[in-house]
Amino acid sequence: MTFVPFALVAIVVPFAFVALIQGLLFARGQAKLRAGVGHVAQWHVGAADWERFRVFDFERVALDPTRFRNDMQIREFIPPEGVDVIVGETSVIVDDSYHVLRLNGLPELRSIGWIDNAATPKRPPDCLEFKLAYPRSRFGNITYTTLRMPIPEAAFEQARKVYHHFAPAIEGRFAKGPIALRNPIRTLQACGALLFASLAAASWAWLEAESMGQSINNTETPMVVLIVAGAVSAFALILSAATMLLREK
Repeated sequence: MTFVPFALVAIVVPFAFVALIQGLLFARGQAKLRAGVGHVAQWHVGAADWERFRVFDFERVALDPTRFRNDMQIREFIPPEGVDVIVGETSVIVDDSYHVLRLNGLPELRSIGWIDNAATPKRPPDCLEFKLAYPRSRFGNITYTTLRMPIPEAAFEQARKVYHHFAPAIEGRFAKGPIALRNPIRTLQACGALLFASLAAASWAWLEAESMGQSINNTETPMVVLIVAGAVSAFALILSAATMLLREK
């Protein structure tokens, strides 16, 4: 009779312990950042700018919730004095919401972008947008979110410091990845060119081998070309398939 409660405790306690440790680390990180440790930049967002940002954020998420969902829960009502943004070397506080920004962290920081809203109706403030990756299961599935924060015009210089702090590290980190994934589009184009060339060579070799009555056991040029072209075609197909599966969505 006591097996079920014991099983529940055995399941819940480890998760509770991990949540407690994570909460303590977050509290410590937030306190250190507020104390100025690892400080990079900070700025103030007025209530009017925040309201325009809130509307823009809602519209951006609606474009594609799977790509643009904000990692920060944006409250609708902001005090008249507005909110502060404090950015550190590996974290940020936006409206008292603390977030970790690490290349090898949880979540993992994948990219940073600057959204220029100069041509957007009602002129919401520009935004910094961090792409974050959360591992979803032990099979390698990944869930992506974005951490988006407003940049009032008066804070552009501070925001540039943030961008130039994170961008080089991100570019360097992913430039060290597999060559095929550094530029997936070019990889796929190269695979397409290889596949086309090998198929053309294989077609010529097949016709020549047929006309000469050769078999796969022959070593004359047409049959050698046919075998090599087949191997190159297989390589191009495998590489393109792997690139499609592993590239960043």
